[in-house]
Amino acid sequence: MKILYSSAEVHDAIKDVLADPQPDDRRVALVAFVGGQAQAFLPNPEGLEVVCCLQSGSTDALTLNRLRKRNAKIYKSERLHMKVYWSSRRGCVICSANASGSALGGGNQKEAGAWFSPNVVDIDRLWDYTKPKLIEKGDLKRLARDAEKPGKRNANGSEEMPPDFLEWLTLSGRRDWKLGWWSEEATEFAEDAVEKAKQSYGVEEPNDFICVKQGQVQARNWLLKFRIPGETFIRWSYVDFVIKVRPSDKGAFYKGYPFQAVQANPPRLYPRPPFKIGKAFCSAFKKAIKTYGEEEIESLESLKPPKPLLNLIANNMRTVT
Repeated sequence: MKILYSSAEVHDAIKDVLADPQPDDRRVALVAFVGGQAQAFLPNPEGLEVVCCLQSGSTDALTLNRLRKRNAKIYKSERLHMKVYWSSRRGCVICSANASGSALGGGNQKEAGAWFSPNVVDIDRLWDYTKPKLIEKGDLKRLARDAEKPGKRNANGSEEMPPDFLEWLTLSGRRDWKLGWWSEEATEFAEDAVEKAKQSYGVEEPNDFICVKQGQVQARNWLLKFRIPGETFIRWSYVDFVIKVRPSDKGAFYKGYPFQAVQANPPRLYPRPPFKIGKAFCSAFKKAIKTYGEEEIESLESLKPPKPLLNLIANNMRTVT
């Protein structure tokens, strides 16, 4: 046994245990939380069995998605709190550190632990004790959605950067979004929207809104907003609430779209969006809308992006990149 007296020693020992596996090497990580940037501390994830607790704000859905894409086997276990990093060939680290940037990265958390030689720790006994179950697509969707609630920002490591559109397409638990197109400028927040934002979020006026039909948008939806024609002003908007506009509210009421989907706070106060918007995406998106047809977009009753449109965007991005 070797005592690990610092975060740096724990970091190095975990990497020594998990790195460069041989074909007959079984590797297991039983950790309470898998936080942002965990893949930096879980080397060679192909075949690695990762068991964690799906607690929003602590375990990061995108990180789990990325580990699974690299052929890690990911499982969930309720109330899991142990931190065990085990290899059949290289021994085992039992420590205080979760798989996260704050614990094993450049943060200031003080961790300690111990390394044990192979055949000392009975991993099957721990496995049976934790009762792991495979993480399903729906689990990751719920985890990502729950993390967006107030007070649930990731507490275990640096925030994971959002994926680009092409990576988003490959994620099994990817965050859904909707098309937030608009063609006529609605300049005023509904009076009731201003009042609700003030009561619920303490702001004098909401940050953003878009006019929609009943049922098209719900609270906690992500909208990819853009103006038709021309597909300009492309940006993300997060829906805090949807409110019906009274016809008497002349400056805000729009007959064809009598609801406002409202973002109360500035963008910096929200979690990462489904994917990042860059020049390559904007160019690909504009071409895709032009090919698909602006009139077709405007006629959609559901604002969920149709699969042919997603394919057009992807093909255009691959051409650009």
